[in-house]
Amino acid sequence: MKSKFFTIIFMLITGCFLVACASENGAEDNSDNVILSMWNRYPELNNSFAELIEDFEEENSGIKIELQNIPVSSQTASYQSAVSEDTLPDIWTTAVVSLDELVDLDKAKNLNELFPQEVKDDYYPGTWFENGTTLNGDVYVLPLFSPNHGVNMLYYNKDVLEQYGIAEDDIPKTWDEMIEVGKHIYNESGGSIYGFAWHNEAWAYNNFIYMQSTVTSPDTPWDMNYIEGKPDFANQGNIEVIEFLKTMYDENVMVPSSLENDAANAEANLAAGKAAFYIGGNWTGGNLIMEGFENWGVAPEPTKDNQSIYATAARDANGLMVNNDTEYWEEVKTFLEYVSEHAYSDVVIQSGGSQPAKMDVEADYPFSQLEDIYTIMTDTAVPVPQPPGRSLEVIDFTVEYGSRRSFDGIGDVAVGYLSGGVEDLEGELNKVNDEANEVFDTLLEETPEVTREMFQFPNWEPFKPYTEEDYEELE
Repeated sequence: MKSKFFTIIFMLITGCFLVACASENGAEDNSDNVILSMWNRYPELNNSFAELIEDFEEENSGIKIELQNIPVSSQTASYQSAVSEDTLPDIWTTAVVSLDELVDLDKAKNLNELFPQEVKDDYYPGTWFENGTTLNGDVYVLPLFSPNHGVNMLYYNKDVLEQYGIAEDDIPKTWDEMIEVGKHIYNESGGSIYGFAWHNEAWAYNNFIYMQSTVTSPDTPWDMNYIEGKPDFANQGNIEVIEFLKTMYDENVMVPSSLENDAANAEANLAAGKAAFYIGGNWTGGNLIMEGFENWGVAPEPTKDNQSIYATAARDANGLMVNNDTEYWEEVKTFLEYVSEHAYSDVVIQSGGSQPAKMDVEADYPFSQLEDIYTIMTDTAVPVPQPPGRSLEVIDFTVEYGSRRSFDGIGDVAVGYLSGGVEDLEGELNKVNDEANEVFDTLLEETPEVTREMFQFPNWEPFKPYTEEDYEELE
C-alpha cells in the first residue's frame, strides 16, 4: 500500500513539473517583463531555439521567452494532460493532439493575420494542408519544417567505398546493383564488412516500403489507394520491396544484427565502417555529424530497375502553434514575426535535421552534404491527395479507422518475414489487407456522412503534385 501511495505522489509531482511553465498563459515578472511560456518537443532544435530566444530578447526588451524542452519519452502524456487540464503554454511546437481537436476545444489561435496569401506563396508546395497547418482554410500553424520532411535517402561511408575500390560514380542506383556491390564488399572483406546496415524499427520499414513500392503501385502513396478509395496493404509493390529486403538479408548484404538493432545502432555501424550503406531519413545527416562522423555522402535510394519513386509530402505539420487563451497576443505575434524572419536559417538549417518550410532561405550550411539532402528531398517528395482536403468529415472517421485496426502498418510483417517468423508473405499481407478493408467498410456503413468517394481522386496523376485547384475541380 505504501509503495502504491508513493508511486502516485511521484507521478503527481512529475506531472506538475512538466506543466509548470504552462500553468499560466503568460505572466509579468517584477521588472514588468512579459514572460511567454514555450514548449519544444524537437530535441534537435533545443540548442538552436535557445540561441534564437537569447537573440530575440536582446532585440525586444520587455519580452522574455521561458523555453521548456519536452523529453521524447513524455511528450504524449505532457501534451494530452495540458490539453485536458487547460495548461498549454503560450506557444508550442505542434502537438501529438490533432489540429481539428485543438480547434474544436478552442485551444488553438487563428494565425491568418500572419499569413496573407503573398506570404503563404513563399512556402514549399504542400505546406498548407487541411488538419495539418490549416483547418477550413484558416492557418493555425507557423510551419518550420518543409512538407518534404521524411524523405529516405542512401547514406554511404566514403572510407569503406575507397577501401574496396568503389567510386562515388558507382553508387548503386538499382536493387541489383545494391546486392552486387554489397556482395563484393562482404567477400573482399572476408565477411567482416557488409554492404548495408539496417535496423528493426517498424516505422522505418513502413517509410521504406511505402516509398519504394510507388514504382509498381503508384496509386497507393502510403496505405490507401486514392483511385479506388480503399485500404491497400497487399499490393505488388509492397511484396516486391519486402522481398528485396529479404534477399539482402539472406545473401549477406545486410548486417545480420540489423534485426536486433535500433536506428541509432544502425547509424553507428555505418559510421564505424562496419557497413558501406545505410538508408535513413533527411535527419540522418545531422545525426552523423553530431556523432563526429564527417566522411560520408548521400544519394537517392536505389530503386527497382532505377525507376522513379516518390515520397508523400506533407504527412505531418511541424511548426509552432499559439494558445487561443494567451493574454499577450501582441507579444506572441512579435516573437512569431521574429521566428519567421530568423528561425529558418538559424534554427532549422543549423540543426541539419530538415529543410525549412520557406523556400529560398539563405544561410551557411552546417555541413556540406546538407545541400545534397535538400536536393533529394525536393526532387522526391510530392504533394498527393489528402481526404481532409475534400471533406473534413473524414478526420474523425480516419482516427476511428486507425484505432479499430489491430496493426499500424506493415513494418512488423516485414520484420517477421526477414526473421523467419512469417513464412507466407503474400498470405500475411492479405490478412492485414482484409482486416483493414473490413474495418473501413464497416465504418462507411456506420458513418453515412462519409463516403468512399471522399477517398477517391480520379483527377490525380501519381508523381504529379496535387494542388488546391485539383481539389476544387472535384467540388
